Amino acid sequence: MSNIIEEITNLTDEWYHLIGKDHHKDRDCHWYIETKWSYGFPPKYLVCHYGYIIDTIEEECDSYDLALAKLKEVLTKEVKEYMIYQSQNEEESDW
Repeated sequence: MSNIIEEITNLTDEWYHLIGKDHHKDRDCHWYIETKWSYGFPPKYLVCHYGYIIDTIEEECDSYDLALAKLKEVLTKEVKEYMIYQSQNEEESDW
């Protein structure tokens, strides 16, 4: 499990450096796995992000391990999409 935590840590660092050039609001740099306890049922784990750049993310998972995998998947997707966004905007601003 420590390997996936290292990968997620690297992705959050990459995300921070990507968005920091154009925009920086503190909440855009935070990602969460929250535990939800309800009605005597086993807990659910929510992968959450409450930033401005991308919409609010709340993905529910049945285990912490699945939540880690989902967080890695979401971060990987968002990093790739933001890199595409940046490259398109750089091309448009070239004279």
